[in-house]
Amino acid sequence: MIQNATNEELKIKIKDLENKLLEASNACQVTKKASKNYKRFLRFLPYPVIVRDAKGLITYLNPAFSKTFGWTLSELKGKKGDQYVPKLLKTELTDKIKALPAHKNVLELSTKRLTKDGKILDVMLRAGVDKDQNNNPEGMIIVLRDMTMEKRIQRNRDAVARISQVLPQYPDLRKLLFYVNTEIKELLETQSANTILLNETQKEFYFLSATHDDPTTRERIEKARFPVDELLSGQVVKTGNSIIVNDLSDGRNQYKSRDQNLGYKVKNVILVPLRNKDRIIGILAADNKKTGDFDDADLETLNTIAATVALSIENARVSRELRKAYEELKSLNKAKDKMINHLSHELKTPVAILLSSFKILSKKLADFPEGTWRPTIERINRNLDRIIGIEGEVYDIVENKEVFHHKIFSLILEQCQDEIEALIAEETGEKKVLTKIRKKIDDIFNPRDLVVKDIFMDQFVKKRIKAIEQDMAFRNISIIKSLESSSYISMPFEPLKKTVDGLIRNAVENTPDGGKIEVFVIKKDNGVEFMVKDHGIGLTTEAQKRIFEGFFSTQETMNYSSKKPYDFNAGGKGADLLRMKIFSERFNFKISMTSNRCRRIPENKDACPGSIQECKKIKGPSCDGMTIVKCFFPFSKQS
Repeated sequence: MIQNATNEELKIKIKDLENKLLEASNACQVTKKASKNYKRFLRFLPYPVIVRDAKGLITYLNPAFSKTFGWTLSELKGKKGDQYVPKLLKTELTDKIKALPAHKNVLELSTKRLTKDGKILDVMLRAGVDKDQNNNPEGMIIVLRDMTMEKRIQRNRDAVARISQVLPQYPDLRKLLFYVNTEIKELLETQSANTILLNETQKEFYFLSATHDDPTTRERIEKARFPVDELLSGQVVKTGNSIIVNDLSDGRNQYKSRDQNLGYKVKNVILVPLRNKDRIIGILAADNKKTGDFDDADLETLNTIAATVALSIENARVSRELRKAYEELKSLNKAKDKMINHLSHELKTPVAILLSSFKILSKKLADFPEGTWRPTIERINRNLDRIIGIEGEVYDIVENKEVFHHKIFSLILEQCQDEIEALIAEETGEKKVLTKIRKKIDDIFNPRDLVVKDIFMDQFVKKRIKAIEQDMAFRNISIIKSLESSSYISMPFEPLKKTVDGLIRNAVENTPDGGKIEVFVIKKDNGVEFMVKDHGIGLTTEAQKRIFEGFFSTQETMNYSSKKPYDFNAGGKGADLLRMKIFSERFNFKISMTSNRCRRIPENKDACPGSIQECKKIKGPSCDGMTIVKCFFPFSKQS
């Protein structure tokens, strides 16, 4: 058609093409100008921006992206750019991009992205699709906002709030601090978090509570001790300032012993002081941050938590001291009652013997004129009766029974009467009779002179065990002997016999049927050690403190299961051990005791059934309680 067209028609066609070309040129210029303005806008945008083409390849990165994530346009142009996506989120990215063209609105997604140096950032991602005039996708623009600091601040606030709320739920300080340390460890993303307290008396640091990725290492940390004048913790106490060190490699030799004690290498660390008013009581510490370095935000968070922790520690200390004072007072009252009960119990037998003896004495004095000795004997009997009466009155007081005043006055009057009668007797010629009576009493009741003998302990103990085994034959208890031959010691026979017999008897009475006791004679460099070890119920911590304090009993005197010697729980240890303590001071040997209470028995009650077979809680051949009593006898200088 153009070949047959006239010149006029051709001119018109050319003119039309020129107009269209001009329009296209003008449109191109507008597009270039718009593109230039578009890129200028993106360049100055404070948020990271990624522009992708229809194939998903990167065509543009703004400076904010390079500043935040570290990659430049030259490194990622023409690539998919998934380097900045964490591995676990790559599938998410792919799925979201595929689905994006179908979205009518801009996609919003809270996710995470990686920086070039490996840091993980919390980001808010917004993405939209560019479309041409025909509504076909021709590209994609992604805007990212770094939410890391905002989320971090919010997490820190939430953690502090949680810690404050749970404080009343943890009466045990160690458990509370373990919870706090766990929160810190997760919050700061560290390998370990610890509460270090200052022992001002010992001048050392100790770990009241610790957390670590490895439980075995955590146990090792809690056993560690450090002098206060060493390492970074010492600087915190000295200066009162917090410390952040993100690279400890320069001082590796300096911290070598510390790393060996803790069981792991500390690469970076943050420490803040725990303050009680103007005094530093410890340190809150975290180390080996897993992502990046410790910063000011970590420091602010830890300081906030430290203030709460320090207050809790102080409250726990005050509460502990009050509780300790109360328990001590309660223990003293209990010990007083036990002592009085035990004293009452112990007095009954000797007083009864004295009464019987004086009846015999009265008969033997029949050859003397009755008028000269009868008042004295009656006075003695009356005073013995008064002792029994006082014992009864004391028991009534302990049991909170009413004691009538006239009884007290009667006792006082009797005392005055006896004193008057004694003075009269001395003045009226009864002196000779009284002397004879006193001599007779001395003959009957005074202790005999003790003769020191040379005794080989292994042979002596062997004989005593043989005799004791006959007396305790009704008990199903084994005595295991380990008796080393030794040189002789010099000591009176009777107190040594009472000491050996008493310790073995106490061990038998403390051990349930089916159990065992062990008896040792061990030769030392300068003497012999006699040791008795039972595998019984053991003693409470409080009982161990007070066991040598007098008539203190490990059990309620009135609740003995039996009065029969060698029976289980036949009596408390107090009187026997007091006597042995007196023997040790008088005859120059040493006595000591250690004990572990059976974990299955309440602190304040001996609830043992008396037989291992009858105990439903024991899964072995013996109790997990234990008591060891040791007596060390120095060799005789001649041996």
